[in-house]
Amino acid sequence: MLLLQAQVLGFTLVTAFIAAFIGYRLAVADGAAGGTAWGWAGLSAAAAVVDLGIVHGALELSEGAPSPARIGATVLGVLCAVAVAVVAHGLAGAAISRGRRWCITATAFSVTMGVLAVVINLVG
Repeated sequence: MLLLQAQVLGFTLVTAFIAAFIGYRLAVADGAAGGTAWGWAGLSAAAAVVDLGIVHGALELSEGAPSPARIGATVLGVLCAVAVAVVAHGLAGAAISRGRRWCITATAFSVTMGVLAVVINLVG
């Protein structure tokens, strides 16, 4: 395992832990029971791992240092995912709870990241 891959794995684990903590706290703030709160925590961690895996694959980090074109395309794709997530957050409205609103936002981001993975693989 290359040093870069070990660093990416460590970063992914830390990010998943932070996402799980935030997901759990949002669920508790919404009044969710223990099992439901842990479910939100697991889903948050899984989404973080999937999104970072998509970035890892888009940059082709397993093949060494990425090319500038790959970096640019990946950054553009992540920015598009952020834009879609911001729009989803705004469209969710204030009528629903904060936790549900962030869940919709995270889902929009993850789905857009999935589209990025497909497009990057098609373009080559």
